[in-house]
Amino acid sequence: MDNLKDEIRRLSFELEAAKKELEATKRIIRIKEIELDAVIAQAEEVSHVDALTCLPNRRQVIKQLQNEVIRAERYKTTLSISMIDIDHFKKINDSYGHTVGDQVLFQLANILQESVRDPDTVGRYGGEEFLVVLPNTRSKDAAGQAARLCKRVRETDINIGELIRMTISIGVAEYRHGQENWQKFLSRADLALYESKNNGRDRWSISE
Repeated sequence: MDNLKDEIRRLSFELEAAKKELEATKRIIRIKEIELDAVIAQAEEVSHVDALTCLPNRRQVIKQLQNEVIRAERYKTTLSISMIDIDHFKKINDSYGHTVGDQVLFQLANILQESVRDPDTVGRYGGEEFLVVLPNTRSKDAAGQAARLCKRVRETDINIGELIRMTISIGVAEYRHGQENWQKFLSRADLALYESKNNGRDRWSISE
């Protein structure tokens, strides 16, 4: 009888120990799950952000453009975009080096981020080009924003031990309902940008 009681006590003790170990394991698993979710979320965020400017990267800003075109087409709302390019950026890199070129890109990214409305999206399209997506905006209002951007960038000093300045050219386009897809829409803004370049830079043009 005593041996049976001892065996019951031993098994009860082992069961309690196993339960405690199981709870500890569950807590560890939960902690690891939280850590994994955080790493996945960080990786997802990094995949959408341009490392230099901290703006949405090309993939993300194009995705935003596609979504806004779908929305504008569905609800017949206005939509405009602005394609922005730094004038003579190669000369900046050649004269001052790529580190200064990176500073110029970062400075412009900050100006753009501070200058757009809350519903608007600004992203780095590639190289020295940026794209601004402006929902519920007509081209004349987007042009007003473009004029303000040109002025602000023109008047901004960049301190690299000496003061340098940059200018930008901008192409504006308004979405044509039922007549184009997002690629054609983007292409028209790009053509308007090159019109600004060809007409002397440091200006904006609207796609007709």
